[in-house]
Amino acid sequence: MRIHNASFEEAGAQVLGISCDSRPTQVAFSSSLGSIPYPLLADYWPHGAVCQSLGILNEQLGAPFRAIIIVDKEGVIRFKETYTAAGDVNPQAILAEVEKLQ
Repeated sequence: MRIHNASFEEAGAQVLGISCDSRPTQVAFSSSLGSIPYPLLADYWPHGAVCQSLGILNEQLGAPFRAIIIVDKEGVIRFKETYTAAGDVNPQAILAEVEKLQ
């Protein structure tokens, strides 16, 4: 998603990342990748509460599944999909879902 961030911004979408890691851990992760061009949200305490409410928390690992969630301007979830690996995510298909909301 990092390399496609500009396309999502052009479509009027805001990309966010979320993990159950602490903010310092997220900063280290982002730095290891050379930075991430979108905000990372820390669902650290209570651990995984937001991810659990979205139905994307892997209870066994205590971490969210890799997922894409599209929320419209009214706060309604319009698309949600979980993925096994980063390579399974098709940014063009996700962008098409975003464009359906316009």
